[in-house]
Amino acid sequence: MTTLPLLSAHLLLPLYAVTVLVALGVVLLLRRSWRPFAIALVAGALAGALLSWLFGDVLDVLGIAPTWVDRIWTGVVCALVGVAVVGLVRAGTRARGRLVVRVLAVVLVPLAVLSGALAINRDAGLFPTVADALGESHVPPLRLPDDPAPRSGTIDATDWHAPADLPEHGRYGSVRIPGDVSHFRARPAVVYLPPAALVDHAPELPVVVMLSGQGPGAAPANIIEAGRMVERLDRIAARHHGLAPIVVMPDQLEAASNNPMCLDGPLGNSATYLTQDVPEWVRANLHASTRASDWAIAGFSQGGTCALQLGATFPDRFGSWIDVSGQRGPTLGDEGDTIKRGFKGDRAAYEAAQPLRILAGRAPYTASAAFIAAGADDSRYGPIVPVVAQAARAAGVAVTQRLVEDGGHDWHTAGTALAEGVEWFMRRTHLAR
Repeated sequence: MTTLPLLSAHLLLPLYAVTVLVALGVVLLLRRSWRPFAIALVAGALAGALLSWLFGDVLDVLGIAPTWVDRIWTGVVCALVGVAVVGLVRAGTRARGRLVVRVLAVVLVPLAVLSGALAINRDAGLFPTVADALGESHVPPLRLPDDPAPRSGTIDATDWHAPADLPEHGRYGSVRIPGDVSHFRARPAVVYLPPAALVDHAPELPVVVMLSGQGPGAAPANIIEAGRMVERLDRIAARHHGLAPIVVMPDQLEAASNNPMCLDGPLGNSATYLTQDVPEWVRANLHASTRASDWAIAGFSQGGTCALQLGATFPDRFGSWIDVSGQRGPTLGDEGDTIKRGFKGDRAAYEAAQPLRILAGRAPYTASAAFIAAGADDSRYGPIVPVVAQAARAAGVAVTQRLVEDGGHDWHTAGTALAEGVEWFMRRTHLAR
């Protein structure tokens, strides 16, 4: 049951059909009451539009502007609930079919809510299965290669040739990366090893440190479950004779509701964890390049903001950064609250941590490059792309911009842009050289 696909049309279309039939049943059994139902439909749709505007645009409860799908389905759900309410009220005045109408009206409410929730989830692509919605992960423990530790004289990928026993697919799994230096209490990371990393005499490979977003259900596994990154990375490797970067997906939050903003501060030493603890674990356990030019920091949403911050602040660690739908800088939503909780009230420290200021102060960047992307329909984060791109270019960073067609602030955009960013990064590394 937990593997039931929540994004499948084979599930959603029958559910929508049943919901419509139940609503029609309520209306037809009380066919002399057309006017109240018409009023309920219009009032419900208007109420849905008002709720979308209030909670999505004014109160900004999720930090993401509602898409047109969100707004339409909120209106549809409210309209159907209005039909159910009218059915319950009108059924009380008519003996004939009273019980049937009441049952249908009661059943209509959860059907409407479930239909709307699944439609919005399909638009965002957040929970592919029931297990994902319940917070259960499908990620197995990581099984490292038989000779995980790098050896002196490790073969460079440019001199490596794929053996006959090269696996068709890469391997992924969860692993706990300790915060020995940072003391950051990270949840288990997810690591993807391309086929070339799984054979004897594996070549030295580039590394992408890839970060998920922050919010309800946020975890490293979102990247492979909602972003379908394993399938995407396998396709990249297949096009390059088994070669692809090692992709490490660590936890930069400690908890889905926490946001250390990829800094060292009162909310956790996330920056030190990502720039010291994670690279040390990678070097100790995998055939990974140590050159900054072969390391990239990538992320989506809050993770994209982290990529911008760390790419700007640590060019000697990450020669490339991939920022998908990130913000202009670290934030907890409100500037005053960010300074108070994230910087102990120190406005100067807050200003100094802004990546656009860091870019200007550290310029020129002679060897850094950035891939900056967002959904073309993302009205909140999309306009940030040219602002960040302009600041990076002015600092000497080689910038590639990308707007994903028909994309919003969702995992469809994230999966597409992160995978494209990985291929872009490969062309900058010794894999291409």
